[in-house]
Amino acid sequence: MKVYVAIGLFFLHKRIKVFGKENIPVKGAILFIGNHQNALIDGLLIPVTTKRKLHFLSRASAFKNSIASTLLKSLNMIPIYRIRDGIHTIHKNTEVFENCFEILNNGNAIQIFAEGEHHLKRKILPLKKGFARIVLGTLQKYPDLKIQIVPVGFNYDSHLNFPCSVSIYYGEPILANNFINLDNPDLTFNELKNVVSSALKKVTLHIGNEHQYDTVIEKLDAINVDYLNPTEATQLVKNIDSIAILPKQKKKINWLVPIHFLAKLNSIFPLLIWRYIKSMIKDEIFFNTFRFAVILTLFPLFYLIQTGIVYYLFNIKYALVYLVSCIILGIISTKTMTVNQ
Repeated sequence: MKVYVAIGLFFLHKRIKVFGKENIPVKGAILFIGNHQNALIDGLLIPVTTKRKLHFLSRASAFKNSIASTLLKSLNMIPIYRIRDGIHTIHKNTEVFENCFEILNNGNAIQIFAEGEHHLKRKILPLKKGFARIVLGTLQKYPDLKIQIVPVGFNYDSHLNFPCSVSIYYGEPILANNFINLDNPDLTFNELKNVVSSALKKVTLHIGNEHQYDTVIEKLDAINVDYLNPTEATQLVKNIDSIAILPKQKKKINWLVPIHFLAKLNSIFPLLIWRYIKSMIKDEIFFNTFRFAVILTLFPLFYLIQTGIVYYLFNIKYALVYLVSCIILGIISTKTMTVNQ
């Protein structure tokens, strides 16, 4: 499943860059805490770019269907209940947290998005204290356990479009034990939340001025900032008032457009289905999540059907040549196409 998901992410993204993998402890209890700007895609990028075995805290609403619940739990996903799921469901988190305590005590890793919601803005939202409650509860039960928090920064050049690129930055681990007083715990967890929030702001772009947010983004877009480099982008934001906007340069000619057209023509049926599915999506932040699902299912299915037709009309040799051609066209298109809707 991990390999299959990695292949799907490969065809979803133009580029996937990973930095700081040396910051991930080889063993021991870990909480991976990342910013959350691209729905399910964020959750999939960590397990395919680290060797650590992961469990995932995910919103409980995704588990309502019994079949979906069985599938998600088989992939180490754990439902977390929020007030919006119904006040009567909150008590279920007691069992969830107990499960997390045991996972960490066994030296495994948990992935959690501490902002508590996904969003499209290039900023870190105030962190919820759920992850800190897990740390405190684990240490109260297993006081000698060392728990590391690894901040993860996701940086997309174009969240909603295809083929977007992403850089993933793993920050230096934070020893959570240093911020938990077991004798007199601070249940606001402000110190731990502030430390983790500051660490996240080092690995992804954070535009803190809400009133100037749109203006800053417009300027960054005008100078073609490299959003994949959060350090450079952050420095530009600090000096945003002194940046001069130069006339837009002419777009470079993409000489591979004929190949892109051929790839689209060969994929006309799944593309038409995708266009219909996209029109039905109410929350645009899920565009790439559904696009990813289509890439994993409809595209290979149609290529296999078309390969079968070629085999029926000709022979196995031509069928295999056609199938390999589909894969090559897909790779060339994904890696060289200009980002579009």
